[in-house]
Amino acid sequence: MKKLALASVLGLAGLSSFAVQASGAQGVGVAVNYGLISGPALEVSYPISDVLQVRGALSAGMGLSESTSDTDINYDVEADGGIHRLSMDYHPFAGSFFLSAGYAFNDFKLKANGRGTGSVDVGDETYDNADLNLKGQIEWDSAPMLSLGFGHSPEAGWGAMIEVGAIFTGSPDASLDGTGTYDNGTVDVSTDPSFQQALRDEEAKLQNDVGDFDFLPILQAGVTYRF
Repeated sequence: MKKLALASVLGLAGLSSFAVQASGAQGVGVAVNYGLISGPALEVSYPISDVLQVRGALSAGMGLSESTSDTDINYDVEADGGIHRLSMDYHPFAGSFFLSAGYAFNDFKLKANGRGTGSVDVGDETYDNADLNLKGQIEWDSAPMLSLGFGHSPEAGWGAMIEVGAIFTGSPDASLDGTGTYDNGTVDVSTDPSFQQALRDEEAKLQNDVGDFDFLPILQAGVTYRF
């Protein structure tokens, strides 16, 4: 995933370099926006013609961080990583309205760190006198994307933009890991077959719960400027 993110950075840098070499700064568009999942983002665009332009975007991620509880386990949940995109925009009326197709280099994931003490349920098993640390992660793949919106007009000057669409990632991958002990510290869960099987059962439940979230939405707005 980091290699894909690096590829997106290089692609955006190459796009900017191409635009500058083609005609100085004239025609290059820049945008600063905020997305539902992508968070703050910087975009660079260049019009190939009155109706076509190429566009690249780098995002910082949504910055989610909160605490939640699942019965006997308290979790700290945070979002990590951004979504970087390279796309082709089609402006059918040579104006602000556009249709876009491209590829999203996805480094976005959700991470959870949990702690459970006393009597703790994992999978279909209950572990008494436990002191457990659980780590979970949900991660989406890089994937093609489609969107539409208003903005990034080929005309020079200031403007605004809004974009909606989807990144067709398929079902995310869920994983769980656990450390600690139960039975008053006499059993180490990292070497206990019973606990490891219960952890895999819990992981399978999580995978099933998130299986329907097979795309990531695009919803962002911002300001633009074209030289």
